[in-house]
Amino acid sequence: MWRQVLWVMVIAGVALAEAPAKLVSVFGPGEQTTYEVSYMGVTAGRAELTVGWKMEQFGREVWPLVCVGETTSVGALYPVKNRFITYWDPLARRSVGADFFVQENKFRARERYEYDFEAGQAIVTRESPGWPKTEKRVDILEGTVDLAAAGFSLRNFELEPGQVHELPIFTGVKLYKMKATVVGRELLSTAMGELEVYRVTVNGDFSGKLATQGLMTLYYTTDERRLPVRAEAKLVLGSVRIEAVKYEPGRRYTGVE
Repeated sequence: MWRQVLWVMVIAGVALAEAPAKLVSVFGPGEQTTYEVSYMGVTAGRAELTVGWKMEQFGREVWPLVCVGETTSVGALYPVKNRFITYWDPLARRSVGADFFVQENKFRARERYEYDFEAGQAIVTRESPGWPKTEKRVDILEGTVDLAAAGFSLRNFELEPGQVHELPIFTGVKLYKMKATVVGRELLSTAMGELEVYRVTVNGDFSGKLATQGLMTLYYTTDERRLPVRAEAKLVLGSVRIEAVKYEPGRRYTGVE
């Protein structure tokens, strides 16, 4: 369930259109949002989305966009702390690769994705103690993003009720076509007060215990932050809600730096 919680969190935003000409980002280095994760109505853990400071990865200057999901005392019998880091090129407005660190009870693993858009492939390597390192290539399409990159990129777009958009998403295993619908605007009572939000429904493409039942519902503030403040999903094993409880703004990016 916790791997799906991480996916629900990072999927809480989808690139819904072509990037606007003006290189401005509503998020920037230093931003951090903390979420409370509830499973079947009981608080089970927390999650954080953080925009890291500029670094070099895969030969490009990037921001590490870090998504962390972990159990709290409720999940102490099966402690989990998963991290997904996508390396975001703010000028190209896309990710150049990603790392997924899995810590689930005693199990440890690392997956790395490097995106070769010229070749139209993602290079995927996996390693875990006691198992041989593996590498494979998966075909990707122009405009493909991973879930975390999709989650952040939406915030730079204007949303209008009635919009329906599709985007190719790479899950680390396969591509699937994500469809997002902007249902409308509404007032939402949240842990951070009453906020005006956009309601967006999004399909997933997971199987087994990770499968969602119906569409996920996501909520973004209508102000200039475009902040994801809630995500809700029904899984095979029960319902999950992820609610923003704390927000720290980062540096506003203009495309000049």
